[in-house]
Formats: sequence, C-alpha cells, structure tokens
Amino acid sequence: MFEVVRILYRELHYRRLKSNPQIASDPKKFEKQLKTSGDIIRGILFQSIAFLFFGFMMAMAIKSTGDKTKAVIMFSTYAMLPFVMALYTTAVNASYTTSMGIFEPLKPLPIKTGAKYLSLLLMIDNVPALVAMLPSVGVLALNYGLTGILGLLWITIGAFLGHVLGLVIFRFFGSASVDGRFSGLKTLARTMGVLLFISMFYALNYIQAYVSEHYEELIPVFSRYSIAYPFSVTSILEPITSVLILLGYIAILAPLYLVVIRRLWERMGENLKTSRTVVSKFRAKILSPVLALTMKDLRIIFRKSSLLVGLLLPLFIVLPSALNLLMAGSISEWAVVSVLFMIAWMASVGIDTVLKIDGLEFEFLRSLPITLGQFVKGKLITMNAVPISAGVVLVLVASYLNPYLLKLVPAAIVLPLLTSSLAMTFFYHGEKELSLPETNFGHVIALMILNGITLGIVAGVWFLLGYPYAMGLSILGVFVFLKAVSR
Repeated sequence: MFEVVRILYRELHYRRLKSNPQIASDPKKFEKQLKTSGDIIRGILFQSIAFLFFGFMMAMAIKSTGDKTKAVIMFSTYAMLPFVMALYTTAVNASYTTSMGIFEPLKPLPIKTGAKYLSLLLMIDNVPALVAMLPSVGVLALNYGLTGILGLLWITIGAFLGHVLGLVIFRFFGSASVDGRFSGLKTLARTMGVLLFISMFYALNYIQAYVSEHYEELIPVFSRYSIAYPFSVTSILEPITSVLILLGYIAILAPLYLVVIRRLWERMGENLKTSRTVVSKFRAKILSPVLALTMKDLRIIFRKSSLLVGLLLPLFIVLPSALNLLMAGSISEWAVVSVLFMIAWMASVGIDTVLKIDGLEFEFLRSLPITLGQFVKGKLITMNAVPISAGVVLVLVASYLNPYLLKLVPAAIVLPLLTSSLAMTFFYHGEKELSLPETNFGHVIALMILNGITLGIVAGVWFLLGYPYAMGLSILGVFVFLKAVSR
C-alpha cells in the first residue's frame, strides 16, 4: 500500500514540475527538483522542521503557565491547529489531486476501496501539523505524565476528524456544479452549509462559557467539559472521562470514514453529470486578459464547492475576532485596524487555492497569448475578492457605529493587496513564463512570516507617522512587488 502511495506522490509532483516550463526545459534541474520534492520522506521532514519552530514556541508558552489546568486549557486551544490544517488541506487538495489525473490508471483495476490511496496521499500533508504539536505533548508528558499521552491521542483524533470532514466535503461538494441556471446558487448554498457547520465549533465555545458561568444550575460535568473538539481536549484532566470520550469519537469516525472511502471511489470514477439541458444564447464578450482570467477563476471556484471552501476557510479564522469587535459596543480605530491586519495576514494563504484552480487545463492557458504579468494580476484579483470584500463590509458596519472609521476603507483594500502581491512575488520572482510553482506548508509558513514582518513595518509607520504615510508605503509596496513579476 505504501509503495502505491509513494508512486502517486511522485507522479503528482512530476506533473506539477512538468507544468513549470523553466524547470521542465532543463533536464538536470528537473531531475534535481523531482528528486527533492518527489520523495515522501524528505518532503515530510522538510515541512515538519519548518513547523517545529512554531511547535517549540507553543511548548514554551505551555511550560510558562506553571499550572496544570492552565496548561491543558492552552493546549486545547493549540489542538485546533491539526484539525484546521487537516480539514483545509483535504478539502482543497483532494479536488486538485484528482484533477491532475494521477488516479486514472487505477480506475480500471479491480480495487473496491481505491480512494484509500487518495486518503493516505492527503494525510501526508497533515503530518507536519501533528509534528508541530509534539513539543507541547512532550511538556505535558514530562510534567504531568498520563496527561501528555492522552493529549497526543486527542490531537491525532483532531487531525483524523478534520481529514474525515474534508473527505465528506469532497465526496458531496467536490465536483463541478453545472446543473442549470441555479447551479451557482446551489454551490454557494452548499458552501455556506459547510462553513456554518464549521462555525458550530466556534459557537460551542460561547456555549461552554455560558455553561461554566451557570455550573450550579447544570450538571457538573458539563460545566467543565464539552464533547466537541477541541474543547473535549480539556477532558485529559480526568483520564477515565477522556478515554471514554475518545472511544466515542473513534466509534463514530471509524465507520463514517469507511463509508466515505467506499463511496468516494465511485464518485471519482464518475464523469461530469448534467441533470438537465438548458439552451442559452452565447454572447461573445471582449475583456482584458487580466479580467478574463479573473472571471474564469471565479466561475470555476463557484462551480466547485471544495475550492470555494478553501478560499473562504482561512478568512473564517478571523471571524470570531470580527464578531467580538462589532459586539463590543464602542469601537475604536485601532480595534478595527487590528482585524484588518489579521484579514490581510490571512489573505495570502489563498494562493494555495488559486494556484490549484486550473489543474491539467493549465496547459491550455500556456497556449494562449497571456503574459506572466497578466496571469499574476488575474490571480491576485481572485485571491483578494473575498478578503477585500470582508474588510470593506467590516469597515462599513463599524462606521455605522462610528462614522469616523469610514476613512479606513482604503486600508481594507490596500492591505490585502500588499500581502497577496508579496505572495505572488515570493512564488514567481525570477520566472519568465507561465508556470505553477510548487506550494507546500513550508512555503506557506515562510510566507506568513514575511507577511507578518511586512505588516509590522506598516503598523509601525502608521503608529509613528500616521495613516496617510502607512497607506503610501503600502501602495508603494504593491507596485514594487507587482513590478518584480510583471513581464
């Protein structure tokens, strides 16, 4: 089984490298890149080392608490990392991986549960997030013994939970929706349904706080624990209770996983289905290459719910902070600015999704008279459709309570453009032709660090010199980054 996954992993990276003409045209460079990126063990080690940097930071924070209860509560908040990473990578990468056609040779074979290879292939991307939690697990184990071992089991369950939910998303919402004039609305409705389901994990946090405040009126166990992940992680304070909840999770997830795996292979073997035929008039439109590329990407995203979830999910992490801000009553300028910086910081994570929209159809794009600069600008607009819209809506709602904040609309537009253009420069600097660069967790972590530094500089200028200077610096940064890749 591992040998099949290893071959599929190498085949996936082989096809990715073939889509990069600068690498594909140089046999020595191509062989070197394939040897590095096509090796499962080496790829996992490289990404895990990058994640360990943050893992040690989390472990130091847990160590500094000096109290078992506080340490466990902090650990439970960090336990959200493997769950979110597993959900995001599975939902987004499943659609991209299958679109590359690497499973086509397996479909004629008598394999009833062939989707298990897709599952194992996607699980590889979740390993670094688990590795990042190991230092925290080590701190708990050294200081509190069995608590640390149970913590390891819980983060493993969290990653598996995210993986299973990601497979469910791909199973039911992964294909293109082209079943009539309301297909876009259906895709949007299904995507919102998935996001609303994810929001239940945030809602349960507020329910847990309410229960804790009224513990005298409710059953004592519910005043301390919740069965919903990651709040259930705090049950490691009582090992017997924790083991029982763990067994409950396994009893539910294991059958669900097996059912999804059996049905997923059938779905992967299906071609595009059309539920009914609609006659529509064709209208040729003349658009600029940048706008045409953007419209193409957005139409594909709105037809594939899994891609739309991938584009929305990073921004969804900022949602609790935005809601807390709007519910605070009095809203200060810096409170809104901090959320705008968070939106901008998370905006560039969408590059992993937008670069996986085309799949095998990328070869068709390379045959068109499109320059690298036009391609990058089109992707840049696609990446920022959601972050800019969210930032502008936030500012408008906040300005309803405080009209003075209306001046922050330019910041809601420019800051995501700054981080996204930096992301494009990070991946496309030095490229001369259309290509799909390799993206992995290590690249995303490095990019988020660079974005943090960039936004930190802008925030410093804003604080010391004022808002106009900060915006001027941000706009200059956007032009400089785009100039570096505009050819």
